[in-house]
Amino acid sequence: MKIYQNSYIKCIHMMKTLVRYSIIALLFITFTILFTISSNWINIAEARPEFATELDKDCNFCHIDPAGGGPRNRIGEIFEENYFEFPEDFDMEAVTEESKEVVKQLTTSLDLQTAFIKPMHVDTEENTGASCVSCHSSVDSFLLMQAEVTFNAQATDRVRLTLSNNFVRNTINAFATVDAIPKHLYAKVGQFRLPFGIKQKDHNILVRQGYELGSNTRDVGIELGGSLGKAFYNAAYFNADNATARGVLGTVGGQLGPFRAGVSCIFEQNDEEWERLVGTFITASYAGLSLEGEFNFGNMGEVGSFTTDAVDSKGYYVGAKYRVLPQFSIAGRYGVFDPDRTVLGDAGKRLTFIAQYNYIENGAISLFYWANLPNADRNPDEEIPDKGMLRQLEGSNQIILMSRFWF
Repeated sequence: MKIYQNSYIKCIHMMKTLVRYSIIALLFITFTILFTISSNWINIAEARPEFATELDKDCNFCHIDPAGGGPRNRIGEIFEENYFEFPEDFDMEAVTEESKEVVKQLTTSLDLQTAFIKPMHVDTEENTGASCVSCHSSVDSFLLMQAEVTFNAQATDRVRLTLSNNFVRNTINAFATVDAIPKHLYAKVGQFRLPFGIKQKDHNILVRQGYELGSNTRDVGIELGGSLGKAFYNAAYFNADNATARGVLGTVGGQLGPFRAGVSCIFEQNDEEWERLVGTFITASYAGLSLEGEFNFGNMGEVGSFTTDAVDSKGYYVGAKYRVLPQFSIAGRYGVFDPDRTVLGDAGKRLTFIAQYNYIENGAISLFYWANLPNADRNPDEEIPDKGMLRQLEGSNQIILMSRFWF
């Protein structure tokens, strides 16, 4: 009887394994089929630095917000509608004048994003569902990643009001933007995302998570920014309403041909102690291929100390993206974050592979593969109370199939 029982258990285990890998195979097959379907629709809803470098223009050339990102102006819409190129009969001056005629307007948008998460390492004792930061679990998960509604009101030709709320992550943008000197100086007041380093939409980048500068983080304050020739700049004073935490931020950079580079610096005071974070970044883009890299390091204590010994934490990421077709792109990224350089074995490392296909005008499907690289020098597992950190240092991997619709 015991022999039959063991055989039955083995069969069940084999069936579960077969189902698991069948699901993975089905996801890859489905994604491959989608790649082969021809489509005449394309609409990328997120701002990317490579377009600014390709066009040799500032972000406000295609976007309503002079800082970039969010809804596009008419020039940006034409650029996207024609597969990231302008038509031969494109008249920029005529389009610009036409846009100026509409001074007061209200635009709305809805961004929905869902994900199916397949952890490659399963912990049956945990009995929890996978999430975007779980790395492993006992149950696959299908969840709503984003449900964001945005309202943009053009009060005058120089004043815009923006209100958006992500109901899943409870991140709220509420700010007013004033074009004090068009193209050269804008002012933003309210609650918004701090303009640090490369503009990123992915909040799972290790170094951004570690420094709490992900795309799901917001601060209250005032931001000034703009451009002059090939140079761009911004400055911000944030969390001014909080007596125990306040800070300042500044970014300067420039664009030369296909290259765009700069440096950002944050000084923040929590209680009586100052924290400093410095980031240098560079992007390059040519003929559909874009490269990017950012290196960050931070410390606590004396604001004026820039010695190597004063650096407490550091991290960086490098990535590449190639648009194989206007509708299809592939990308890869390698990231490292060391929260305390004096502690051995606490650094996380991750390889991320991404393939994205825009199969309709307002829809895209993406396949992510996280390859978390194990840290052999980590402390014993029982001494790491943060299970998320433990999973990262263990090297647990996962596959994420993501769908997105925007209107």
